[in-house]
Formats: sequence, C-alpha cells, structure tokens
Amino acid sequence: MLTSTYEPPDLEVQLTLALGLTVLSPYYRSFARGLNLRGDERALDFGAGSGICSRHIAACLQRGGHLDCVDVSRRWQEVIRKTLRRYANVGYHLGHITTVDLPDAGFDGVVVHFVLHDIPAIERPTVVAALGRKLRPGGRLILREPQGEGLARDELEQLAITSGLRPAGFVAHKVFIGAVFDAVFTHP
Repeated sequence: MLTSTYEPPDLEVQLTLALGLTVLSPYYRSFARGLNLRGDERALDFGAGSGICSRHIAACLQRGGHLDCVDVSRRWQEVIRKTLRRYANVGYHLGHITTVDLPDAGFDGVVVHFVLHDIPAIERPTVVAALGRKLRPGGRLILREPQGEGLARDELEQLAITSGLRPAGFVAHKVFIGAVFDAVFTHP
C-alpha cells in the first residue's frame, strides 16, 4: 500500500503560482507542446500539483481531448481547480494512482513532470506499474525528471521494463532550472 503524501505550505503554493503562471509559463507551454498531442487524446497528469503544467496540457487537448489530474494533496487539488477553472475538459482525482477511480487501459498518454524522484524509492515500482496499466496499447508514458535528484536513468528504465513498458526515447539536456532527462515509454 502506498503511504506517501505531501501537503505544501502556504509559501510554496504562493511561490509556485507566482512563478509558474508568469515567468515559468513559457517553459511549461514548451513542454506541453513537445508532447505532440493531436488534441483529441485522453491524458493523465500524474502528480499534477498546482496545475501550472496541466493548464498547458489541457490547452493542447481542445479538440475533444480530456485531461485527468491526479495528486495526493488536498491543498494542491484546491489550487488546481482554480488554476484550470476555464477548462471544461479536465477531471480531478485526489489519491494515490493505485486507488483513484480511473480506468486501466484508458489513456493515450500519462505525463509525469518532476514527480517520480520525490516518491520514495520503495514505492516507485508500484507507482510505475500502476501508471503503465492506465495506458492503452500504443499509449505513452512521458516523464521529465531532474538529473541527480535520486532517480537515475537505469532505475527508471528498469522500473518501466519490469512494468511491461518499452523504452521509446531518452534525452538528457539542460533547461534554465538545470539538468533534466526526458524519457518516453510505450505500452505494447
């Protein structure tokens, strides 16, 4: 059973929104556009937090697509509902990915942006397996994680492969906040 939870303090919420909705918005917009969504997909944003990235994903799904945002934090769920209030194509889910009421094989894409490294290593296999089960055949698990923050490429690849996913791309690069890696895995 997964037990990790997190409730952000007021200062974190304020700083995240202040920077994410202004200065960092082009970064998140670029990331969302790089997902190469057609606009009619069903996507899941795991660890959606404040919604500063989710709002750009929701904007990319305006041709009949739908975004489901999952987070373990009640506080972030309150914040994200305000951040994404103008998008009718979004669902909100409080809880762990293993227990939220979302269909297996129901998503074209699962996006994980700067979340997996914060999950205790002992829980990661269960989380990645659950994320893999949410994908339709041919669906993509798309991750962006910081380098050097406790989640190595080898560990991530092993977690995905053990969960039945296939590596489809890996790029290490720098963005203005530091070194990151982008990884894509597909459901066979």
